[in-house]
Amino acid sequence: MTQTQCPKCGAPREVRHQFCPICGFDCRQTRSAQPPVPRQSSRDRRREIIILALVVIVTAVAYNVVAALVGRDRPVTSAAPILQSVIQAGHGFMDREMYDKAIPQYEQALTMDSLQPDVMVDLGACYHALGENDKADFQFRRALAINPKHPVALFNMGVVSLTVGDTVSARNWWTKYLDVATDQQQMQAVREQLGKM
Repeated sequence: MTQTQCPKCGAPREVRHQFCPICGFDCRQTRSAQPPVPRQSSRDRRREIIILALVVIVTAVAYNVVAALVGRDRPVTSAAPILQSVIQAGHGFMDREMYDKAIPQYEQALTMDSLQPDVMVDLGACYHALGENDKADFQFRRALAINPKHPVALFNMGVVSLTVGDTVSARNWWTKYLDVATDQQQMQAVREQLGKM
């Protein structure tokens, strides 16, 4: 006779018996029953939800940072068609010296993609043409924050500085411009202007 214990009361019983002789427990239940799944406490559930939320947030932030860094070197031509059409509208107004109409176009383009230094430079040039040198200076500095060697922004910073009578700053900006410029004709004009200062 093989003996075992009752799973309920622990009394000895023979394996062949289906019921415990002491408490009457149906021992057949223990053969087919699945082990009980431990219940998860609400505290553990909250902890898992918080961890999952933090993972999602960190992933989203990391993605946006990487996208912004990659987008800094993106040329205007790779922009979406709508953005490109807004920029082209700004160029059209600027070419016709309609600076007050070009400004909203460039500002709209920058709301669509804030990492376009060329658009910032064009916007700054429009402000300068309207005599709003503080706003022009701000836009050129924004462009230089993204691309410190942006030749047109450096050139225009010199122009704005000279316009407000700051020849020391103009000389400084144009010297930086000459270090990165490739337009020989404009470089020669800048050298001549520096020679007169």
